[in-house]
Amino acid sequence: MKHYGQACAIARALDVVGDRWSLLLVRELTLGPRRYRDLATGLPGIPSNVLAARLKDLQAAGVITRHTLPAPTDVTVYELTDAGRALQPALKELLHWGLRYAPEPSQDAAAQPGWGLLAAAGRPAALPAGQTCELRVGPEFFYLGSDAGKLTVRRGPAPDGDAVVTMPADTLYSLLTGHTTVTDAVRHSTVDGDTGIAHRALEPLAAALTKPAPAI
Repeated sequence: MKHYGQACAIARALDVVGDRWSLLLVRELTLGPRRYRDLATGLPGIPSNVLAARLKDLQAAGVITRHTLPAPTDVTVYELTDAGRALQPALKELLHWGLRYAPEPSQDAAAQPGWGLLAAAGRPAALPAGQTCELRVGPEFFYLGSDAGKLTVRRGPAPDGDAVVTMPADTLYSLLTGHTTVTDAVRHSTVDGDTGIAHRALEPLAAALTKPAPAI
């Protein structure tokens, strides 16, 4: 890793996470642990040797950790440490900055459901505590819940979920970009369980990827 050699906290932080792909690796682990091949899929375009190097560097810096899940899974995964999770506010601010100031994505830009759901996480949610919804988009599963009136999103199923929503990817993106309402998104999806809970879980997703209104 290259270092700026400056006695500045910003420079020191960038010494750790300023290399290309590093913060996107943190992004991929924000919704939960992931396997190496999942990280490779979630970072289209990253060379395998660069992924391995970034993982090694971030482990050495104490940002991520690697461990094997207990039997019968026995799968090796990477996940954020406390230091890695402490980067979440910075990532959220980058996300908002990107929505406001960054160029619009090209038509051939890669897109994945988890990236859009990061924009919805933390938004106000009318979903009562203890009620959960599982959102299925293609092969991916997401757990939607609430904490202190804010939407929580995790990667993986919701085994005891009150509702299961199976939604086409294009419907999800239309909902996130404000081109589809929650009612229409539900109409184009399959809902098992409590439809009312499904609506409340999906409401924070509506227009989550639209440019914020200018500050007054």
